[in-house]
Amino acid sequence: MAKTKEEKALELEARRTIYEFVVSSPGTHLREIQRQIDLPLGTVEYHLKYLVDKEMLVEKTEGNYKRYYPIGMYGSVDKKLLSLLRQEIPRRIVMKLLLNPGINFKALSEGFHVSASTLSYHLSKLVKGEVVRKIKKGRESLYYVNNQEEVAKVLLTHRKSFLDGLVESFANLWEEFKL
Repeated sequence: MAKTKEEKALELEARRTIYEFVVSSPGTHLREIQRQIDLPLGTVEYHLKYLVDKEMLVEKTEGNYKRYYPIGMYGSVDKKLLSLLRQEIPRRIVMKLLLNPGINFKALSEGFHVSASTLSYHLSKLVKGEVVRKIKKGRESLYYVNNQEEVAKVLLTHRKSFLDGLVESFANLWEEFKL
């Protein structure tokens, strides 16, 4: 029986490992893939390029990062959301806003161990990416997550791939609130 294109492409163990990692952790960037599967960077780059050429993965460059997604599993909105949530500070901002909608910057910044300017930078990225919205109320700005259910679903669906204990804590709280 003839092998399919996918079966042929995944005959090599290293390539199969890389592909399976990307399927389980979509939106992960090149260096993180390399760190997590512990293969030489050149090997990972070679196999990722091969999988992109064979149209099994799609590569999306964002700033200095190349992020990888399985073909046909995610739309552009999901890719943008996953890309932002793969970054620790934006992910933590989103989780805090999901649990505390409508808080101001001062309340949001409590518990973050980064400068106000760093937090503001990441919050601006989330607003620009339309994941978070900012509403002016007098002299104060209040922040909310757009499409709360969809964003929470992405966090819950991929919680194991975020490698962040806070995501698991968030998942437990979110499920408790929403039941």
